Amino acid sequence: MKIQAKIPAQIGFQLAPMLDIVFLLLIFFVVTQKIILTEQDLNVKVPTAPSSEDEVTRAIDEIIINVREEDGKLIVTVDGTTFTLDQLRQRLRKIVSNNEDVPVRIRGDAKTSWQGIADVIAACTDVGVYNISFSSRLPKGEGAAP
Repeated sequence: MKIQAKIPAQIGFQLAPMLDIVFLLLIFFVVTQKIILTEQDLNVKVPTAPSSEDEVTRAIDEIIINVREEDGKLIVTVDGTTFTLDQLRQRLRKIVSNNEDVPVRIRGDAKTSWQGIADVIAACTDVGVYNISFSSRLPKGEGAAP
């Protein structure tokens, strides 16, 4: 009696399970990603610069400090709360106790005096915050920075 050899079924690459996993991962990352937009004080008009990065991108733990002057008085806001310089120091001190290298972005109004910005920088450095950056925007009519 002749025994017939079984021809093994073609082993193929199954795309359906792979696509399921890819879409599940995509949905997972889209849903779990914390969408972070810069906390902007609408009264702050940042100065222009020849090259500027997109202000929307930021680190997850970055602190945005909005600085402007109103009637000669310095107004400092973080997360929608207005602070005096001493209160800002206290707030930053608490944050630095948890994260020593916390990034800070200062959004200074174009019409704010240099002294006001310097006072905020001094408040940051007094408590050990040295990772400081500044917001700016491209002049009107110019495209995105290369």
